[in-house]
Amino acid sequence: MFVSAVLLLVCLYFLILKTRRPRNFPPGPFALPILGNLLQLSLEDPLKYVEKLRRNYGNVYSLFIGSNPAVVISGLKVMKEAMVTKGVDFAGRPQNLFINAITMKRGVALADYGLSWKEHRRFALMTLRNFGMGRTSMEDRIHGEIQYLIKTLESNVGRSSMGNNRNITNNLIRHHGSHHLI
Repeated sequence: MFVSAVLLLVCLYFLILKTRRPRNFPPGPFALPILGNLLQLSLEDPLKYVEKLRRNYGNVYSLFIGSNPAVVISGLKVMKEAMVTKGVDFAGRPQNLFINAITMKRGVALADYGLSWKEHRRFALMTLRNFGMGRTSMEDRIHGEIQYLIKTLESNVGRSSMGNNRNITNNLIRHHGSHHLI
């Protein structure tokens, strides 16, 4: 009995610590353990609640979405300062164990801003450019393939799609498309 009470107190202590605001964190409403501010958000008119928080705490305040802290900025001047003047400081993505396990800390879209992200972005852009991104020649090829596909489909309207006819049409479309794109 005593051990379970001590374990319960330790768990509650860590839950409360998890929802405490870190140092140098903007002010915000009181957050519940585990749920954070989710119960306070209005489902009917969330913008009204956000506006109320802006009036109470200013253009920069914090919320807890579950047990994860989030900083909310509003107002053109503050947004411009955050995104333009201090863009590198705000360039990261939220990281958690689930996302890191899926992406293995690689990739571009969900990766945190840093040297690895820059290298992956550079590689992705270089590869896409090698495949024709940004060139009109690739666009012309794609339009040609679409025209051929439309013409092939229109010529087969009303024909039976059973048996070999379907396979011949599919193989013809795939062969022609892959032959010209590759």
